[in-house]
Amino acid sequence: SLTMARVFVVVFLSLFLVLLVSAVEIPKGCTGVPNTHPLNSQAPKFVNSVKNGKLYQLDAVTPPINVLHVYGTPYERGFAQGQLLKKDIQTFLPEMIVYFQDTVRNATGLPPWLSNLIGEYGVEAALSATKFMTESYTPQYFFDEVRGIADGAEVSYNELYNLHMFPELVKAACSMVGAWGPATPDGSLVQLRALDFITNGPLQNFPTLTVYHTNEGEENGHDFAIFTFSGFIGAITGLSSAPVGVCEKVWLHYKGQSSRIGVPWHFLLRDILQFDKDVPSALKRIDAASRTCSIFVGLGDPVNNFTIVEYSYESSPQLNADYPPWHPEMDSVRYADKHTQPSHNLCLGALLKEQYGKLTPEYIMETVAPIMATGDTHAAIYSFKDLKIYLASASVWNNGDYEPAYNRQWSVVDLNAAFAEEAPTPELFLE
Repeated sequence: SLTMARVFVVVFLSLFLVLLVSAVEIPKGCTGVPNTHPLNSQAPKFVNSVKNGKLYQLDAVTPPINVLHVYGTPYERGFAQGQLLKKDIQTFLPEMIVYFQDTVRNATGLPPWLSNLIGEYGVEAALSATKFMTESYTPQYFFDEVRGIADGAEVSYNELYNLHMFPELVKAACSMVGAWGPATPDGSLVQLRALDFITNGPLQNFPTLTVYHTNEGEENGHDFAIFTFSGFIGAITGLSSAPVGVCEKVWLHYKGQSSRIGVPWHFLLRDILQFDKDVPSALKRIDAASRTCSIFVGLGDPVNNFTIVEYSYESSPQLNADYPPWHPEMDSVRYADKHTQPSHNLCLGALLKEQYGKLTPEYIMETVAPIMATGDTHAAIYSFKDLKIYLASASVWNNGDYEPAYNRQWSVVDLNAAFAEEAPTPELFLE
């Protein structure tokens, strides 16, 4: 019958995929296995709408990934977010505060004065001090948006804003890859951002892709999207309509000076997404900024391709393209794995070299990220040829048991369609 034939085709294709990815040779230094989940390409499902905001969800995985559209002024965008994600934020905020009581208190690499402050007065004092040292470098629209979220969600503004200071205190390992030209089938840029961070806390319980619809113009910038957590507006993962893609990872071996006085790096990366039209513009913004801590920043656009910046208080040079001799050097590929740089782990470079010329989002999500075991909290792949973003998020932590993002089902969102999403109308508003 026709039904049986369809079932046979589906089963055959599934087995073929399993055999195909299982045939990949696992290079030295790799600890993972291929990801055989099919890609979820279903459109996000509508959930609710308020003035200046729409909420959809990608519910193929649990917890579902929120796809949030916000419009209007910074305060209005924040208020809509607070309204639509009120339950999430009211749960997420106190859970994160409790979680960071332990995490930041035990963090290494903090300046002695900050460690002493935490030891004597607690994490809240450290976050408040960070806010004080960065607020004069922070544009007003960030304060306005957080105020809007707090009002819409009916939570404490001070607690919510202080939560936005945690990336200045605790850094993530992470991996990043940019491949283009002869490295990809059609020459277009493909960029991986793999976040290796907290998996035993509440972060992965509230994955959210926030799509910002700005009033287009030089002052307001252009539309952009960040893959984040409910109520958090800093950019740790994101792609704009320009398009420009951003990612970051910790710079553990940095030995220079640092400062807590300056612009929070995740706010600066969001300004890049909103206001900068290409990588050179982003580099100028970074060079001119009052920088604080040390991280690697990955920047991509379809013309200038991908570069990695050594971002620190002292300077912000682009990372030299020359790799240590134990890593393969490939034309039109830049990468940094989750280990201390320069890394002595051979996995990532070997996986990229194995399919050089055929590096696609599919290969990265099925093979590179899971076999490298990178992107445990969340992972994103930016496809610049069609402005699609591929997303994966970790499962809920359950007494030591969880599934990392790189082993979970990926979903894809068409950002061209997302940026074209019309503002909500009153008849769509639901209680």
